[in-house]
Amino acid sequence: MVDRDKKLILIGCGKRGLGHLKAMDKFNKSPDVFCDFNLSSIDKISKTYKNSTFFSDIDSLLKSINLKNENYAIVAVDAKNNYSIAKKLLSNGINVLMEKPPGLSLNEGNSLVKASTNLECFIGFDRRFNPYVLKSIEILKDYGEIFNIHAEFNKDIYEWIGHRAFDDNLLDKMVLESPIHSIDLVNYLSGSDISEVYASSRRYDSKYRTSFGALIEYKNGSLGTINSSYLSPVRLEKYSIHAKNCSIYLNGINSGKIFYNSKIFEMKIDNDLSSTELQMKNYLESIFEGKEFLGAKIEDSLNIFKITEKMFENTIT
Repeated sequence: MVDRDKKLILIGCGKRGLGHLKAMDKFNKSPDVFCDFNLSSIDKISKTYKNSTFFSDIDSLLKSINLKNENYAIVAVDAKNNYSIAKKLLSNGINVLMEKPPGLSLNEGNSLVKASTNLECFIGFDRRFNPYVLKSIEILKDYGEIFNIHAEFNKDIYEWIGHRAFDDNLLDKMVLESPIHSIDLVNYLSGSDISEVYASSRRYDSKYRTSFGALIEYKNGSLGTINSSYLSPVRLEKYSIHAKNCSIYLNGINSGKIFYNSKIFEMKIDNDLSSTELQMKNYLESIFEGKEFLGAKIEDSLNIFKITEKMFENTIT
């Protein structure tokens, strides 16, 4: 039996796409195919990646795809277009690693799950690969289950109003932008399915939702809380993770403190790779070496949408 050729595709060559490209370069891999509607972006990249093929629209790319190959697309387009591009690729037999958000509703999440039958569809929730998160899991496993997790992710919505990548629908659901990383991480660290969600949001000082909160009960008894303000004058991301007799506080996430036996210890990390690089390393290993990819599957988005849909359903105006 002859092995099928494996082709890497990068959809979106803006800031998000270039971040993934830089991570690929670190591991001596580059896309076989690039696609971006911005011709200047294509022209610039084509001068470096001369052995690759370039397209300025998704339909032309899809017509060129040889399904005798195993095709793996990294979707890094404008946030509002993630779902439609991923859906089109999956519907045409192409495996996907997509940027967040994986859609703006539970219906869209379910649609991607259905479209990915017999294919791989992953979401780039790279906080799962963050060295401080990995170290936290390693430390806390010696203290029993993680029973309480708090996440906070604050940003300023006014940075994004008028930006090409954000339409009114997304601006009114900005918890699905950066804070979605925190929601995924709380779900992931709980190690359990959701039992009950209590959540709400508020349109404060804006026509868009700017305040989000949730309390999540998990089937194993763990509790998770999520808080997000989109009127924060500064970006802030932090977590507190609790097991019996040991707590860890993460800030950034580029620093961490361990609270144990009435003492505080600074967390030390011996890995110089970023979360994005560690995620890419594992993804490339899964494609070319047959290793398991430890990132978020599209099915994991359904638990996220269970939380965010409650936030949207219970909106204070």
